[in-house]
Amino acid sequence: MDSQLAHLLREWLADDERREQGLLSVGYQGAAYLFGGELDGQPVRYVLKRAAQGRFTAWIHSRMLGREARAYGLLAVVKGVPHSPGLLDGEWLVLDYIEGQPLKQLQGQLRDPQSFYTRLHRIIRACHAVGVAHGDLKRKDNILVTADEQPVVIDFGTAVLRDGAWLERKLFPLACRLDHNAWIKAKYGNNPAAISADDVRWNRPTWIENGLRPLRRLWRMLTLRQLRKRRQRQARRDS
Repeated sequence: MDSQLAHLLREWLADDERREQGLLSVGYQGAAYLFGGELDGQPVRYVLKRAAQGRFTAWIHSRMLGREARAYGLLAVVKGVPHSPGLLDGEWLVLDYIEGQPLKQLQGQLRDPQSFYTRLHRIIRACHAVGVAHGDLKRKDNILVTADEQPVVIDFGTAVLRDGAWLERKLFPLACRLDHNAWIKAKYGNNPAAISADDVRWNRPTWIENGLRPLRRLWRMLTLRQLRKRRQRQARRDS
């Protein structure tokens, strides 16, 4: 990491009040903060992620953060994912801040969905080519849409690396398959009959997904999820 940037970030992190003002999110794996400042006279913004400090799980989360840093190192040549200057002092993962909204919020409102999903699939395949499978793209919060409708894939905390440990290497093809299935799901929703002839080869649900599908249907029925979604859509139209 650039020494000037490291010094700037350390100064900011040492100021508890400023750091807490930049808090973006807190989860079971850790916390993320937004840093804004100037470097060489230019405005810069970074996200700083720190592993959770739990008494018994800190070492697990720390290892996961290290793996995520390694994933971003492999992804440095891929356009459409945040760039990472690296780990700061072994405990802060530093990432470029990308302005955008989660696909979950904008789905159905894209001006040119065909181009968007084509670009998104290009990013996914580029990640796989350098040996990184995301593994959690069905969670649409992990896909951002920029103001000019460019897709950005974020949060590689559960990524699977092709050159990882033995089990990880074995799971890499499955994780890639899950990424493609998630892309199909995002593009076509619950309408498999609409999948184009060009895209059908990417639709290969795993036995895990097939097994969970009835459980998801039951859960949606019990929680009245579809009814709530219809009401939300109606409310948006009425507004």
